Amino acid sequence: MNNIIDIMTYNPNKDDKFFLDANIWMYLFCPIGDYGKDTVTKYSAFLKKAIQSKSPIFISSLVLSEFFNAYVRLEFNILKSNAPLRYQDFKRDFRKTDDYQRLMVDIKTTVKTQILKVSKRVDDNFSNMNLEGLFDNIDQSDFNDNYYLTMANLEKFKIVTNDYDFAFSRATSVPILTANKKMLKEA
Repeated sequence: MNNIIDIMTYNPNKDDKFFLDANIWMYLFCPIGDYGKDTVTKYSAFLKKAIQSKSPIFISSLVLSEFFNAYVRLEFNILKSNAPLRYQDFKRDFRKTDDYQRLMVDIKTTVKTQILKVSKRVDDNFSNMNLEGLFDNIDQSDFNDNYYLTMANLEKFKIVTNDYDFAFSRATSVPILTANKKMLKEA
């Protein structure tokens, strides 16, 4: 079992190094997500405490890719539910629309003026990763989550996530900070 910590009881300090999972960035910077207010409030409060304590917050290209893809798919699914005849296929019916172009501007602005304003880009050090570890417990976990755990172990990051898959990721000493009640219950 991972080192799972309740985000509400953790007090960041300047020596901590945090790596926020894509779901956290979605809660914080994707207003169309209609996420639970309680969840968003907890992660927003934590981000504020981390910034105030001068704890560095890191983001990788893979997390940014996950954020981008989740945001775009969410917008497409909303449009599709409102206009199912117009939006049937993501690539064919959405990418060439004005809605898509406006969304690209919104996401780019969010990334540049909000996410990268509070985080530092990290190179993922893939060439130094143990590839076998990326496939540990893959039947119960997620490849990207194993990837983040491996990178966090190399970089001495604490991971902030609401993703329950981390409860099943391979055993690691990487601290996992979460507000996910189900995850905390299993800790």
